[in-house]
Amino acid sequence: MSSAKLDALEEILESADGQKLVIIARFIPEIQAIEAMLTRKGIRYAIIHGGVTDRAAQVTAFQTDPTVQVFIGQIATAGLGITLTAASTMVFYSLDYSMSNYEQTKARIHRVGQRHPCTYIHLVARGTVDEQVLKALKDKADLAKTLVDDCRAGCNPFDPYRRKYAAGNDV
Repeated sequence: MSSAKLDALEEILESADGQKLVIIARFIPEIQAIEAMLTRKGIRYAIIHGGVTDRAAQVTAFQTDPTVQVFIGQIATAGLGITLTAASTMVFYSLDYSMSNYEQTKARIHRVGQRHPCTYIHLVARGTVDEQVLKALKDKADLAKTLVDDCRAGCNPFDPYRRKYAAGNDV
């Protein structure tokens, strides 16, 4: 596993000026590497991934304990049903292809009770799978926006004759 992302994450942590931070990753080895880095730096954290059973205690520690500066979450398990408004910055260390997971995860810090603007940081390098995943998510968001815009305009985006009508051809 490359250390470039961990190095970039360390820089983000150093520039956080004591503000709490949420870090989201997809794979357990990435989460373990982040944990090791935080432990080495003496930074306390809360964590939720598939193997964690005390989810509520982890969230409470992050939300209420000023010494717990970082929350680490696996995108598939920490993206639903929790509130992480103690932080206003989220770092996506890695993503999956699910638009639902992505949007739900972003909403963990952007919730009622949030008093600060939310910032989302994506750790992506050119020519990597991460770049392809982020592009796929952007394409899905663009498609969803087009479908919603069409519906609001009174067009049925699933109408097989739509293109013929739009082109001015009679059917």
